[in-house]
Amino acid sequence: MKEVFVLELPLQVEKYQADILDKRYEQLRQLYNYVQGKLLRQYKYFEQMKEFQNCKTLRDKKDFFRNHPFHINGILGQDKELLNITFDEYGIQGFIEKLVQKSAGSDVTYADLGLNTYIFDYLSSGVWAAWEKKLYNFRTKRISFKRHGELDSFSSRRKVARGKIYFSGMELHLERMELAIKLNGKVGKNAKFITLPILHNPKHADYEMMALKDGLDGVKVLKVVRRLVRGRYKYYLQISIEGEKPQKGRALGKGNVGIDLGPTTIAISGDNIVSIDKLASKCDNIEKEIAKLNRKIDRSRRANNPENFNEDGTIKRGIRLVWNDSNRYRALLKEKAELQRKQAAIRKQQHIDRANSLLKEGETFIVENNKISSWTARAKETKVNEKTGKIQKNKRFGKSVANHAPAMFVTILENKVKSLGGKVVKVETQNAASQYDFTNDTFTKHELKERSITLSNGDVHQRDMLAAFNLQHLKYDEDDLKQYDRDAMKRDYERFCQLEREEIERYKSKEKQDDHSTIAASEMML
Repeated sequence: MKEVFVLELPLQVEKYQADILDKRYEQLRQLYNYVQGKLLRQYKYFEQMKEFQNCKTLRDKKDFFRNHPFHINGILGQDKELLNITFDEYGIQGFIEKLVQKSAGSDVTYADLGLNTYIFDYLSSGVWAAWEKKLYNFRTKRISFKRHGELDSFSSRRKVARGKIYFSGMELHLERMELAIKLNGKVGKNAKFITLPILHNPKHADYEMMALKDGLDGVKVLKVVRRLVRGRYKYYLQISIEGEKPQKGRALGKGNVGIDLGPTTIAISGDNIVSIDKLASKCDNIEKEIAKLNRKIDRSRRANNPENFNEDGTIKRGIRLVWNDSNRYRALLKEKAELQRKQAAIRKQQHIDRANSLLKEGETFIVENNKISSWTARAKETKVNEKTGKIQKNKRFGKSVANHAPAMFVTILENKVKSLGGKVVKVETQNAASQYDFTNDTFTKHELKERSITLSNGDVHQRDMLAAFNLQHLKYDEDDLKQYDRDAMKRDYERFCQLEREEIERYKSKEKQDDHSTIAASEMML
């Protein structure tokens, strides 16, 4: 299977064109909810059947759905009889494709509005993704419907007929850099389109030219996406292209690089680098602003809906509540959405910049295969503090993981390294990188609060940087666990100590600069 990458380009959209696109997004959202409602009603019917209740395994469930097709009134197959629908990917896809001829109001169908089976296939993939989790993931409890404005994309895939490439419902003109979107179900001269110019950044012109060098032959899917930016929608064209992703003149270095990830920090050890730093450090201040906004939003909601809360401040349950939202409340929600958008963009850009800076440090990157979702789980056992007698919090690192996204960094690094011919090796945590002492070839457990580790020779090291050093020298090709290259570690140890001392000094000076800048900002505010 050939590689596929995505090229995203902004679209220049006039006000009337934006209204047309927004109407299409809303039509698809309503159709999505219609389908989910029909499927949910049928699923609840199945839940009452003893045969379904006796299903003990996933295979039993799949066999049950395969042997129990159902019908929805008005949905006819090719033979004009009721369509057989099953709870699987292809059954739901076939059901949604038939909705092209469903009435969309004012005596028109969805086909008359320029929507076709190719666009509906993309919609069906979202519907099935929700049901796949519901059916086969015990953690998923319910099916969610999309609120107004929550569906923000539609797409069409490539079709080849009579030696000609085209996209049903769309036309991509690369020579003019324009995207035409069909607005009706007619063909030829009677077809109606809106034409959207495709913009590009002059700084990335060479990259875009290399990505589109094969023309339409390499294009597989066209997707039109909208995003809310500073209170207004902006529109983008995402082009899925088959082939190798163009490179930007970057190259990998030589040797192994060990990476020790934490909820908020990253420690690195290579032949020419030893460092520790915070992941997505610029997101912390934004998170504080979001926390303030959340308190404002909560106060506004309580002030406008006092009848929906109990005396102890909890929301009333068991009755249907009506919420009255003030203009201030809506404005605060928009402000929060904008901050979250900025936070996500800054976090991703910082991860990309850090990954780019690491490429020159080596060709093989070794990282522990931590189940990062387990870091967010609350502690099961309730403990009492011996000194204060108070119950300790069961919270762990949920907010830290959400704000700094260590798993996203690993994914970005892995994609970049693989595209340049290198590899990212994910080793099991049983190798105990933070416990290994190469000076006497032993493993010693350390509590999480121990941030410095003393080796048997008396040397003291920062815990995360030492773990990265151990990972750098792990024999990951060995079948047995906990196999470290002690000879290489003894050879590189002196260099590691020198680079670690320099990094600690740099980190301390950086913290002092951050403290001075914070004090200066506070004085300016006063």
